[in-house]
Amino acid sequence: MKLNKKEKVYEFITTYSSEFYHDEYPKFTTNFLSQKLGMQRTNLSSILNQLVKEGKLIKENGRPVMYQFADPSSQGEQVFEQLIGYDQSLKEAVSIAKAAVLYPKGKSNILLTAERGCGARFFAEIVFQFAVKSGVVRSNVNLLSLNCKDYKDNPDFRRKKIFGSETEAGLLKQSEGGIFLIKNINMLPEYERRQLFTSKERGMLICGIEPLIDQEIYESLKANTEFEIKIPLLNQRPLGERFQLIQKFFMEESEDIGKNPETNANILRALLLYEAQENIVSLKKDIHTGCVNCYARERQGKRKFIEMVLSDFPKHIRKGMIYYKVHKDEMDELVSDEYIYAFTDKTMLKKQAQKDDTDRNIYQAIDAKKRQYKKQQMDEEEIDVYVSAHLEEDFLQYYNGLVEKIATREKLENIVSQKLIGQTEHFLKLAATTLHTSYDEKMLCALCMHINACLIRKDTKQRISNEEIGEIIASNPKEYELAKEFIKSIEIYFQIQMKVDEIVFLILFLNHGREKRKPQVVTLIAMHGDETASALAQTVYALSEEENVYAFDLALDKNMKDAYEELKQVIMEIHQGRGIIFIYDMGSLRTMAESIAVETDISIRYVEAPVTLMGIACSNKAGENEDLDDIYDYLQENFRDTRYDRDYDGKNRMIVIASQDYDEAALIQNYITEKMEWNHIKIKTVVTNHEGYLFNTLDKLSNEGIITAIVGTYNPLLAQYRFIDAKRLMETEKISLEEYLQLQETEDETGITEAYEYLAGNFPDLNMAKIEVFLTDFIQQAEYLFDLKLDENKKIGLIIHIVCLLDRMQKKYTPSVSFIASSIIKKHGEMVHEVKKILEPLEKEFNVYINDTEIATIISIIRES
Repeated sequence: MKLNKKEKVYEFITTYSSEFYHDEYPKFTTNFLSQKLGMQRTNLSSILNQLVKEGKLIKENGRPVMYQFADPSSQGEQVFEQLIGYDQSLKEAVSIAKAAVLYPKGKSNILLTAERGCGARFFAEIVFQFAVKSGVVRSNVNLLSLNCKDYKDNPDFRRKKIFGSETEAGLLKQSEGGIFLIKNINMLPEYERRQLFTSKERGMLICGIEPLIDQEIYESLKANTEFEIKIPLLNQRPLGERFQLIQKFFMEESEDIGKNPETNANILRALLLYEAQENIVSLKKDIHTGCVNCYARERQGKRKFIEMVLSDFPKHIRKGMIYYKVHKDEMDELVSDEYIYAFTDKTMLKKQAQKDDTDRNIYQAIDAKKRQYKKQQMDEEEIDVYVSAHLEEDFLQYYNGLVEKIATREKLENIVSQKLIGQTEHFLKLAATTLHTSYDEKMLCALCMHINACLIRKDTKQRISNEEIGEIIASNPKEYELAKEFIKSIEIYFQIQMKVDEIVFLILFLNHGREKRKPQVVTLIAMHGDETASALAQTVYALSEEENVYAFDLALDKNMKDAYEELKQVIMEIHQGRGIIFIYDMGSLRTMAESIAVETDISIRYVEAPVTLMGIACSNKAGENEDLDDIYDYLQENFRDTRYDRDYDGKNRMIVIASQDYDEAALIQNYITEKMEWNHIKIKTVVTNHEGYLFNTLDKLSNEGIITAIVGTYNPLLAQYRFIDAKRLMETEKISLEEYLQLQETEDETGITEAYEYLAGNFPDLNMAKIEVFLTDFIQQAEYLFDLKLDENKKIGLIIHIVCLLDRMQKKYTPSVSFIASSIIKKHGEMVHEVKKILEPLEKEFNVYINDTEIATIISIIRES
């Protein structure tokens, strides 16, 4: 077939460009093409401009004018930039869509999974535009679509719409050479779905479904589609993307109403955080409702910019502020109280908000905020939530203002009484000792100024909600006790009744006034006795003035399991990331600390200071009526080689039989000697019902060699040693120690494997093999995050809980109620956020959203371990 002039020009440019492509396509001048094609430049210029208009060439104005081949596929990719999140949350979806459209065999089918309101229709339209730009679909056809849900009560008419009749072509036939979007395709009977997929007279199919459809239908659809795309829920997408959507919808409203909506930061925070029931659709509708109400109120005014208030929006929007504390860091990067945000039909504008009077005290600042919120027609409960969310931020501004006014004691003494300064100074010294920190002169000045203002004002009105007061007190028990006693002393001396709010403000002063220090190696003195270690630590502090030495007192009547947990808590609290020097008086403390080091992965170095043992030895020898020199010689002989570390070459290995009964210990030893092939291992026996004695003995034995394992009928739960259950051991045939330990490890793993097998049988709709992969990774990350090791039983409990949760969510059952979740969310919001991040792959794979309440429950299970 003979080509016309335009086709001839385009064919030459296409061929030449593919042959000489290097990093980019070559550029042509009209003169170059005229010589190659033997055409007049004027005619050629007209043809080239036509090709530019058709998007087939790119024109660069200049001298000379240059033309370049426009790659249809790269040009088409730009259409995806219309999707907010195309390079983030929708990146994978976009990548799959491109592959599906450009699939060389043609007529590939896409399974598009999305909850109602997530933007499946708009995504399909963008895919269609890409197909047109890429030359896969003709430019003179439209995207055809049908929602099967609209015809659920009229199946005959639906069938006619899709497949047509003898006299009229259906949508399927009409889609030939184009794309057909069928939403809720799972509502079609099986024979109609089969007819759709097997028809040769059709275009590409995009089969839309919602999650949690019948598993058999889902598997059937997957089998008949080459590509699967999942659109995330709105609350699974980054807040930055949600903010872009909010801006887009406000700009659209601005164009519709002819005015520019103006909002403060609180309105935007609420829109960013509330739970939109129908995802993007709900967000768009709620913004529309707010703009309509605002326009109705302000339409008579001449101002182009109209001020929106929170009451313009549906009430459920306000609930978003409940989550502000959890997402505060991320939120503060997006919106700020320093600005007012206005929306034109083209962009979002930010202008500086009117600044508060910096001379206000904290009470005046809170009162001003409450007046502002009341102006927005918020009720008292909502106002309390907002005030609580910004309390620390407002306090910090107030604190910095105080510091700027008076920063030296000399100036302070001209304003505040010496008695108040003395009482405040005493309070801060006590707080510094109790909290292991320090407070500078600026802190003294700020706190004195605050208390002085309270004494002058004599205001009894409560500004902070009881709930917020309770939360702050619960999160800061030591600070609360200090603040309570200080307020009591102020009330007695100055004969005044202080407001309950002052408890909170004093706690905030103690927290914000602490000096920030670089992480250090810390020292922990651990000794037997009620206050032995504490007295030493106090002495060290008094002489060195460095606040990096801590104490652990082990009362003589303390249960060892309780002592272990308390010591672990202290070690975790004082650790600053650079390790701990552990000074101890007896081996039981070292044994516990070694186990804690393994369990928490904290680096600890041990220094023995056996003053308690030396004192016991002196006392016992004196009781045996030995003379002074004999006792002295005994101490020199037995304590001169006190070591700080274990000194052995690793060749001397042993197992320790730990039992509370001599006969039982003998039975275990005889079985090992006669039935096991453990002849190269030394056997040591410790018979006691006192864990302190056991720990001391293990410490001594550790200096003789490596303890490979502890054998017994009860587990002392020491993480640095393997434990062998004697009952299980005696059911084992002749085997070496190495083989037995390997067998035990395999059996432990078998317990988890059996748990998954049990769950697979009880939850056939869940892909348990896939869940196992995700949960194995989640548990490893959780152990790292919480700085602990979960035993087999805890892992199984966590696995069962999460599997049941997935089943409930996929079947859309009513969420479970957790009475402790709210407390965890408020006290450990950052931890909730971190756990949410490591659960995201699981959410994405199984297309579920695990809310903060469920995450808090998971945290409670992990922390119980």
